[in-house]
Amino acid sequence: MQETRNRIIWILLLALFVFHGVLEDTFYLLKYFDELIALLCFPLAIYDYFVNQKRQKRRTSKTKRTELGLLVSFLLCGLLGNVLYQYQPWWVVGVSAILAAKFFMILLTAGYIQKYLPVNLEQMGGVMQGLSYAWFVYYLLSLGMEDILVRPEAWDICAKSSLLFVMLVFCKNGKKWTYRIALCMMAAMLILSGKEKAYGALFIFVVFYYLIVHRQVQAKLRYVLYMAVPIIFLAWDKIYFYYVQGHDKFAKSIMTGISLQIAKDYFPIGTGFGTFGSTYAKEVYSPVYVLYGLAKNGELGIESKKYLTDLFWPILFGETGVLGTLMYCALILLLFVQIQKIYYYDKRKYCLLLFMFVFMLMTTFTEAGFMQPVIMVFAFVMGNLLEEYAEKRNEKMKYFQ
Repeated sequence: MQETRNRIIWILLLALFVFHGVLEDTFYLLKYFDELIALLCFPLAIYDYFVNQKRQKRRTSKTKRTELGLLVSFLLCGLLGNVLYQYQPWWVVGVSAILAAKFFMILLTAGYIQKYLPVNLEQMGGVMQGLSYAWFVYYLLSLGMEDILVRPEAWDICAKSSLLFVMLVFCKNGKKWTYRIALCMMAAMLILSGKEKAYGALFIFVVFYYLIVHRQVQAKLRYVLYMAVPIIFLAWDKIYFYYVQGHDKFAKSIMTGISLQIAKDYFPIGTGFGTFGSTYAKEVYSPVYVLYGLAKNGELGIESKKYLTDLFWPILFGETGVLGTLMYCALILLLFVQIQKIYYYDKRKYCLLLFMFVFMLMTTFTEAGFMQPVIMVFAFVMGNLLEEYAEKRNEKMKYFQ
């Protein structure tokens, strides 16, 4: 009974994470679904890690303490910029701080949910097939019913189809023909998205699956960096167009250049949350844009606001400076270290986690990366798998003690 309840809760959460992007116009609260999950459950997770476990004479792992310490330090760094320069109202600051930190908040929260509502995602092949069919059918219907249904954006299609594709490979499935149909559907959606990162995602997963699962090779950091070569090759035309040929004309290159200038001018903490590159810096037009001459820019000006939320690294450099960026990089590196530990525990899960990590890293150069709402489903799945590994490791240590 309890296992069935846990499965139902996880199915609902996964379905909401997959579909909340296309349902948020109909159900307003779904627009802030990932933020609400983070706000409601993150304090409970913190309480559990530091109070409840102490009562149970269980010590919070060093990795978890380091992760929480870095996350709090990152938030304090951005907030210090807000206190010193006061460019935005405090409600903008609060919401923007949550948006900046929510990936790691949800990562920790998912671990907390997995701890008290345990479920084995590997045994949910039928659920993943069902979500894949529903996602594919919805996409087809949205092509011909745009007046009724919200058509998913290309980036939304790319990210969620990538996740469902690798989850289908990862899960233990029932009937092979239904599994293959679902797999083909997700591969087709990746190709139809027309995004270079979708082709890169397919290439990376095939290489990882072959090397890790079949050849038993552990992916060191240098191997992950090698994967950047074919990705850069696939995206070279756009890189050259935006950053070389049009370095002073296009939003991506202009925003990147100004963010580095802000990091220099406001060294080492930046201008604070909600002031540059983020969603609410656009919604409540940031005074920082005016200071750096963007107010009258056609694409970035106060009337257009068209491409002000395009990139991940400019947000970090502009809002949290060099110090905050280094802390966030440390969080990303710590996540990679946690994933590396899974290799000797389960190579299939290691392959899945590594793919999601590299995919997210790839999106930091073209989208809002770890701050993108669609990426939160990755945090949810990763948190589940990392907590599952932590619990198994604790059981093993108890056995030897």
